Amino acid sequence: MSRLTPLKFLPMAVRRKAPMPGTLVARLGGVVACGFVFASTLAWSADGGNAVQPKEAATTKDEAATAKDSVQSIEVRQFLDLRYSDSDGSAGLFDLHVPISDQHTVTKNDAGDIVVEGSPRPAVLMIHGGGWAIGDKWTLRTYCDRLAQLGFVVVNMNYRLAPQHQFPRQVDDVRQALLQLVKHSDNWKINLNRVGMFGYSAGGHLSALIGVMGNEDRTTQMLASEWPQDDPRWDLLPPIAAVCAGGPPCDFRIVPDDNAGLSYFLGGTPREVPDNYLGASPTAHVSPGDPPMQLIHGEKDLLVPIENSEKFAAALVDAGVAVSLTVIENQGHMMTLFHPTTKQHIQDFFVKQLLDP
Repeated sequence: MSRLTPLKFLPMAVRRKAPMPGTLVARLGGVVACGFVFASTLAWSADGGNAVQPKEAATTKDEAATAKDSVQSIEVRQFLDLRYSDSDGSAGLFDLHVPISDQHTVTKNDAGDIVVEGSPRPAVLMIHGGGWAIGDKWTLRTYCDRLAQLGFVVVNMNYRLAPQHQFPRQVDDVRQALLQLVKHSDNWKINLNRVGMFGYSAGGHLSALIGVMGNEDRTTQMLASEWPQDDPRWDLLPPIAAVCAGGPPCDFRIVPDDNAGLSYFLGGTPREVPDNYLGASPTAHVSPGDPPMQLIHGEKDLLVPIENSEKFAAALVDAGVAVSLTVIENQGHMMTLFHPTTKQHIQDFFVKQLLDP
């Protein structure tokens, strides 16, 4: 069972002992990141990406039934390992999932470009987890197909990994991938006013951060970027219309000054690089006008305590931002991603925010 805390209502029905400051950083090491990927492999092998859909849904039963019918009727064309940047290895690669229907067809022209015929559709950018240090887009591939079957154009990205590449390079990679949606919007028939983002764990953090940073002033945005302040790419980024983040670390300002647990990602301790801990904290950048958010968190998450999502959601509520927090009861960090309710709520959220009139 899951517990859904609805829009702008965050009850404290379940009281948990708050973790000591800094306990998050002790749980984000390479062993846990490896465990995330291993669990991903087991979960996809177990259900083949085709787990039975739950009856409970964040939207109405009629909407869920309509979504299920759509999933059964739409074919998805995959274009794997395309490149959005010149980063070494697989870091600059993405997959494109294009839904095919009577109204939309896809071909390649003589130049090798992917060309979609039909009316523009919403798009969702997917970001994998793994402690910012490990992981790959393939862990979300079946999620991508499910969203594409609902009518979304889906981009599933890799990004540069720590410790070789430290913050904010991962954030800039997300921005660079978003620019692919802009660059190919005509060919791929993407509605740039209906762009959503999903990520889990480290990917949830990156999704949430991009979501709340979009309407900040340039000085604040520069806290989470290596782009020059006058870089023309800033003005090309599409507005983010909806963010779904699962198990996201949301506030690094609580880390003790000399704790080095996140140095591999943030480049030092809070005392050494305080702006990185501020710039990387989604909760610190919440403001009116942020996009609607769906947060999903396991009640028993020992890797990223649920207080991260609760406090982030409370800040969004205070700012007047539409937010819903779904708590997956009795589930930990890794298995929450593969819980049937999580899968359903991801679909329902994007259908409501991006597909519905």
